[in-house]
Amino acid sequence: MKSIVLLGHGVGVKFVIDSLLKNNKNYRVIAVFTHPFKEHKRDLELIERRKDIYGEYAYNVFNLKQDYDIDVHESDNINTLETVSKIKSYNPAYIISIGCRNILKVDFLREFPQKVLNIHTTPLPTYRGAASDSWMILNNELGKEKYGCMHYIDSGIDTGDIIAKSYYTIPKKSYPIDVFKSRMDVFHDIIIKGITNLEDPNFIPEKQDSSRSTTFPRLYTPKDGHIDFNSYSGDELIRFILAFGYPFEGAFCFLEDQKINILDAEFCSDLSFHSFSHGLIFGKNENNEYKVSVKGGYIIVKKVEINGVFTKQSKVFRLGKYLK
Repeated sequence: MKSIVLLGHGVGVKFVIDSLLKNNKNYRVIAVFTHPFKEHKRDLELIERRKDIYGEYAYNVFNLKQDYDIDVHESDNINTLETVSKIKSYNPAYIISIGCRNILKVDFLREFPQKVLNIHTTPLPTYRGAASDSWMILNNELGKEKYGCMHYIDSGIDTGDIIAKSYYTIPKKSYPIDVFKSRMDVFHDIIIKGITNLEDPNFIPEKQDSSRSTTFPRLYTPKDGHIDFNSYSGDELIRFILAFGYPFEGAFCFLEDQKINILDAEFCSDLSFHSFSHGLIFGKNENNEYKVSVKGGYIIVKKVEINGVFTKQSKVFRLGKYLK
């Protein structure tokens, strides 16, 4: 049996282990190297807070020893000689990154020639890097078929030759959690496809066309999720609201000093007002859902939260007031 060492964290690690146990008895994951536990805290707290949303798509890699008898090692930097030595002690056939926080340096790659792979769950060469879910919503990828990749790691970032692809469709209405779940489903399939291709002596990996590459920055909802009612069209505003929604706290605005997170809204274009009105709460419907003027029409606000708690709109919105 051949050994695999994983670098990273998250439910993708679990899905790869489960898929190998079920579908390929010739390989097994023998160890996982991840960033220090203290650096997992933010993710683990988010998962705990939104556990009803994550469901089976959340996993704490520090449970691997108990659940699978797989060694887990913490490392500040995978590239250090100490970590490299530990990895070598497992004599891995392949080393696979699944959300590894470190950029693997050339010296590391030289220690394991043609053995270091990455599973990247967005369609390379687009969406290189770690930021994807919110950007795929902002860029209107909703309802489209996409694919994840297994590729060789080289000296660039997500630039290596592609070994395998696995396809998925993003739901037409998606929050980041929905895009995330679609991407995570790739792991079940792609690990088997990738190993099968690597075992084929006639297999030729696919070169990436770097002229088509895109890279977007990480977004942080408390900083980047502030709604600007003057800048976006109605459709863009709805995507903005979705892009900063679940599992995150939601796109936000202020009514005077009160911060309001808007989690759901609908754009309508049957009425349109002067641009001076953008952000104005001008009416409400029979369900007491408030209407806010935006470019090209208005939005009907469907759901708001205050400090993470669902709140009736009538408790915070006031007709004739502006959202800022």
